[in-house]
Amino acid sequence: MNGVAVITGAGRPSGIGFAAARALARDGWPVLISDRSLDGMVLDGLPGGAEVASFAADVADSTQVEALADFAVSRFGQIGAWVNNAGIMTGSGPIAGVSDDAWNRSMAVNAAGCFYGVRAAVQRMLDSGQEAGRIVNVASQAGKTAPPHFAAYAASKFAVIGLTQSVATEVGGRGITVNAVCPGVVATPLIDEAGGVLETMAARRGISVERAREGVARGIPIGRLIEPDEIGGAIAYLCSDAAAAINGAALNVSGGAEVH
Repeated sequence: MNGVAVITGAGRPSGIGFAAARALARDGWPVLISDRSLDGMVLDGLPGGAEVASFAADVADSTQVEALADFAVSRFGQIGAWVNNAGIMTGSGPIAGVSDDAWNRSMAVNAAGCFYGVRAAVQRMLDSGQEAGRIVNVASQAGKTAPPHFAAYAASKFAVIGLTQSVATEVGGRGITVNAVCPGVVATPLIDEAGGVLETMAARRGISVERAREGVARGIPIGRLIEPDEIGGAIAYLCSDAAAAINGAALNVSGGAEVH
């Protein structure tokens, strides 16, 4: 594959986006790491000798996503892969308490942000006349089986999978594959944040957050949470030549917690 791999929402060294950048760089890709802000971004931890650049863009703003795509082309010549990883979890809790703002923000970042990235990447890939391209969208196991109290998040991730399937059938004949990964509960600081997975589950069951964590791990057939590098590795595989025949898939990386 030629060109740069662009990864959104990759500014946290402990997150899925940075793990994807690490895996892609290890496979020889130049990587362009993007997040809402570059303040405090640390690129240590990427393989030595990797060609790396960074660019600030809020994926909820289509003009900023277009600017990110333009920068990628001007700096690296063409976009070989685009990973729509940026996402948030907001509006968790009983549906009667989900505000308009929480719903709209979830859709703006998770669904519309992914759409803006797919559109920008496809346009540049087609305009360049390249023979191949890879787009990977980070969905969720909640985008296949929606748990209670995660309506806004689950709906936005169902949208990501629908977008993936539609565009995959549209551009697959042009050598561009579009796939999704569906992580289970991943061991990142995000799950410990207020309103996150563990706090929401704990509140619903009337237990402590620590007990919720233990319960989640027990409910995963492999008996543990998923590691960010395991998601990053799956993303890198879908961007590789070996995955050229995989198109329109929503790959579970959930330890067996999601199986369809």
